[in-house]
Amino acid sequence: MGKSRSFLEAYGLPIYVYPMVVVLIILFATCTEYEEAMGGAPITTATVNGKTVYARGVSNTKFDNPIMTYPMYMDAIAMCAMGFGFLYVFSKYYAWSGVGYNFFICGFCFLWIAIVSCFVNSMWKGEFVKTKINIETMIDSNLVTAAVLISFGAFYGFISPTQLAIICIIEPFVMKINEHIIFHEFHVQDAGGSLVTHAFGAYFGIAVAVGMKVKPSKLKPEYRTTQYFNDMGAMIGTIVLWIFWPSFNGALLYNDTRLQGRVVMNTYIAICGSCVTAFATSTAANKGRLEMIEIQNATLAGGVIIGMISSFLIDPWVALMIGAIGGTISSLGYSKLHPLLEKFGITDSAAVQMLHGIPGLLGTIFAAFGVLADNANFAYSYDTQWISTLNVKHSRGQQFGYIVASLILTLVMSIVTGVLTGLLVNLPIFPRLKHDEMLIDHDHWHVHGSDPRKKRYSSHAKDVVEVKVNDTAH
Repeated sequence: MGKSRSFLEAYGLPIYVYPMVVVLIILFATCTEYEEAMGGAPITTATVNGKTVYARGVSNTKFDNPIMTYPMYMDAIAMCAMGFGFLYVFSKYYAWSGVGYNFFICGFCFLWIAIVSCFVNSMWKGEFVKTKINIETMIDSNLVTAAVLISFGAFYGFISPTQLAIICIIEPFVMKINEHIIFHEFHVQDAGGSLVTHAFGAYFGIAVAVGMKVKPSKLKPEYRTTQYFNDMGAMIGTIVLWIFWPSFNGALLYNDTRLQGRVVMNTYIAICGSCVTAFATSTAANKGRLEMIEIQNATLAGGVIIGMISSFLIDPWVALMIGAIGGTISSLGYSKLHPLLEKFGITDSAAVQMLHGIPGLLGTIFAAFGVLADNANFAYSYDTQWISTLNVKHSRGQQFGYIVASLILTLVMSIVTGVLTGLLVNLPIFPRLKHDEMLIDHDHWHVHGSDPRKKRYSSHAKDVVEVKVNDTAH
């Protein structure tokens, strides 16, 4: 079953996580409460025949009831748990960890983000503000969790479960601070999270790998492989993400159904465009054959790149053009740019920069120029239910500047804190993996099968062919 492990290496996860759960329960008791609409109808009393009786009020509210947004919440959680989960089964020897750790991130972060929101809101308001638990909180938790799942793709296979738990504490806190500054100080909105979710998650994750000093040249090539059925499983994740992406981008806009409908339609058109151009570009870039990693990922780039501008008043052909550009750029990134970056020692296990990082930054740039192009877009660049435009006096040029400032802030916050987090989790107090222990399940799961590290090849071993991922792009 591989090398012998120390007590901390074997039991680090329960040693760290059980105390974290106790603290989480205490913080939930202190920092959260149900919104009135969720807390139960009022109880009234009356005296009947000398006896006190109790009557529970019944609410017949329909549209205004937050529970009406539950279907979109379900779409968003399906993206996180199923979409990303299946997408991360591409690795031949790390599939269980890919889908399993993805599940752990969802469970922990969905809860932790409610506490983080309390801390961040209280910091800015100067008074203690409890988080109201409602459907909006649940959807927001999904959107923040998505950033952590994106980051996981960057250091996929390089961390122990204990290190992952620590990252799940730190990253949501930093992301919510970055998001709060952008939404409430810069007054820039990002309906689909091109910048605050996708770009932040990608560059935070890459920075963590840099801080952990993971070197592509030191990773075992035989573990950086995939096989036919792993890629088929990952393709299921791609299709789940592709189906539900419009809901993900529009889920928080339930207070404005027109705006929500526009976000959904623009996302739908854009992600269809990226699907088409990803197939064409992959064929053109790989000598007339499709590359599966590019189809699994670049087909989704339209949902990322359209995110910030999806709420703008743009024509359908504009959404299609933006999505088509996203699919093309993403596919070229996987085939050409990612292998080049690895030669310079930049490690990005699932190449999340090519799906989330670069398309997210491009989407922000499109939104910035969209503000300059039209007064209506200037209004929609900050007029959502998140903030009030009351007393906000930005010219179009100023709003352009604030969007650019948001991009710079996100890059600085994600990269600096990501490197520091990587250095932190690499300390000896946390179980760590050596390069020859990365990208393999067998030290942390009871795997039903032989350990490939102990595999003894027959005299015909030279006839066994591994399916090598394109230039280690996975």
